[in-house]
Amino acid sequence: MKVARTALAFLAALVLLSIPGFVSAQGATAVSGTLTYRDRVAIPANAVVTVQIAEVPTAGRAGLVIAEQRFTTNNAQPPFRYSIPYDAARIDAAKQYTVQSNISVGGQVRYTTNTVYRVISQGAPVIDVNLVLAGTTRLPTTSDGSLPLLITGLALFAAVAVFTLRRALAARATV
Repeated sequence: MKVARTALAFLAALVLLSIPGFVSAQGATAVSGTLTYRDRVAIPANAVVTVQIAEVPTAGRAGLVIAEQRFTTNNAQPPFRYSIPYDAARIDAAKQYTVQSNISVGGQVRYTTNTVYRVISQGAPVIDVNLVLAGTTRLPTTSDGSLPLLITGLALFAAVAVFTLRRALAARATV
């Protein structure tokens, strides 16, 4: 009985280990590499990294997202490793594909790809596709404290103007 259980466990392990081979034989593969940015700024723990494989749009037809990977950084800092599995059956060798990425914090994109990184078809790579993201140039949103700050600035400007005017009048009076 013990030999039968051991043989059954061995057979189950063999079947489970062969599953990834069946999946890759059916056409599933992945694009992998790293992503980073040049700024020397730490990103918050709740930053979300999104990496996508997309078909390049052609005239009259929008590009499609083939696969996507998302993860929260959890206080990790770049470079980040990624691996995006995709179904090879969805790939047309005559079309071009890119990998693109962004890092967002609180729903606002802080870094994004601004370079085209071709992948998969027409001799483009699928491994070691290393992305360098660029900072976005969005201005920060204004806070509710901007009106008091404006009033204080105007009051300071008025005080400086009154001081300068009094000084000029005092200088004339002594002449």
